[in-house]
Amino acid sequence: MILNKAEIVRVASELGFRVVIADPKLTSSMNKFSVVVNRCSVLVGAHGAGLTNELFIPNGKQVPYLGSECSCEARAGATEGSISNGGNDEKDDSSLTSRLGKLLRGNDRRQLETIGFGCKSDHMNDVCVSNQRVWMKTDNGNLSVYFNSKNVQPPQLQHQISLKVRPYVNKKNDEYTKEDVREITIQTPMEHQSYNYTCDVTHDIPAVIFSTGLNGNIFHEFNEMILPLFLTCRHFRSQLRFVISDFNERWAHKYRPILSHLSDYELINASEDNRIHCFPGFVIGLHFHNEHLVCSNSDLPVNCSMLDFRQFLRETFHLEIKNVSQLLYNNTKPELVLLSRRRSRMILNEAEIVTVASELGFSVVIADPELTSNMNKFSVVVNRCSVLVGAHGAGLTNELFIPDGAVVVQVVPLGIQWASTNYFGKPSKEMGVQYLEYQISPQESSLLDVYGPNHTIITDPDSIHRQGFNVGRPIYIEGQNITLNISNFKDTLVQAFKLLGR
Repeated sequence: MILNKAEIVRVASELGFRVVIADPKLTSSMNKFSVVVNRCSVLVGAHGAGLTNELFIPNGKQVPYLGSECSCEARAGATEGSISNGGNDEKDDSSLTSRLGKLLRGNDRRQLETIGFGCKSDHMNDVCVSNQRVWMKTDNGNLSVYFNSKNVQPPQLQHQISLKVRPYVNKKNDEYTKEDVREITIQTPMEHQSYNYTCDVTHDIPAVIFSTGLNGNIFHEFNEMILPLFLTCRHFRSQLRFVISDFNERWAHKYRPILSHLSDYELINASEDNRIHCFPGFVIGLHFHNEHLVCSNSDLPVNCSMLDFRQFLRETFHLEIKNVSQLLYNNTKPELVLLSRRRSRMILNEAEIVTVASELGFSVVIADPELTSNMNKFSVVVNRCSVLVGAHGAGLTNELFIPDGAVVVQVVPLGIQWASTNYFGKPSKEMGVQYLEYQISPQESSLLDVYGPNHTIITDPDSIHRQGFNVGRPIYIEGQNITLNISNFKDTLVQAFKLLGR
């Protein structure tokens, strides 16, 4: 025992720490104490079993072997993300500079290295990066970021005070994006001037700033937000802080496990936090690889694949099954999860599918919206299935959670071939899963009863789509249901069974 524990608490408090005394009553509950330790910056203890709790502290934090088993956290007013000793430390930012630099290439990266600021911009989105000290503040929900460049103004700012960026991918110039995603102002001072704002909160990790203003179904949330977050942030090794503009509480709660895996720090709700935050650098906007549910090794950042992303998801949601072979042993019935829709593209004879699948030897789980809406629970269900079956729709995004070698069966409604192939068919090949599709005939679509066999909607869907998305969507996406030919569909289920080696 350290007998002068009170003196340690007093000295640590004077240095700027907030001290938590971890007595045996607290440490005896691992569920509770692991959370306490995971939120501390320094863990202090005399040699003993209690120091095993260093397993739970964040990456990069310190474990000095000094005193009684107590955990110390930085004061809220001190530097967040590190231990403050009055501001006398000189932090080596070479690692941070390197990590920020990986987000740009070519002239954009050279500009970052020269003046401390660079942007990658294309028709899809913008990603702007600075490795300089920055000030961030919100005024009436509008976020502005200020920084002093190294030498001269960035060329695009020489004749104007600010650059505006809309931090959302894939739909940069879409009218819905403009309506729901506010622009962020990036501003440098006029010539011969500099910024020197007083910081309310100082961080020693960079800010990654993005918007949750435009969100929808699980496909778009993964394709345009979660996967881009992974692409942009993985190489920071959780040493960053998310700043979210157009904050959506539902989205943040739903994806908190993923956000917590990518960052060791609490996110900042820029829609409500009006304090001036200071960072050693920033990233505004997220990388997108210009295809659906794709990680490409040829695009920034490098060394990324969908196999990496799927492993990240397994770690995030504590999914135990990596390969379908772990499920197929001792003649165990393979599990088939059937995605059950309640609006358009419903399979009206679901019960017949359950019957024939059961006869073939599958154990069938009906995944209704109540089950699929809870990602924490449903990801576990899908991770334990061997076959995932569903009509084209956002629910098939859950193929991200099935084991390697498992089978995805997509039922392709009339007139939705392109979207089915590009949204779920092609990506599945990069995920290490097996893919089958069942393209329905006009006789299996409810559209036949509405329009008759000779209508262009039935005979030439492509000509309808050429008239525009707003013409085709109400018909094929929102306006049809499906009654499968069970005899024909049974053949597809037999194929799936064989792909499992049965």
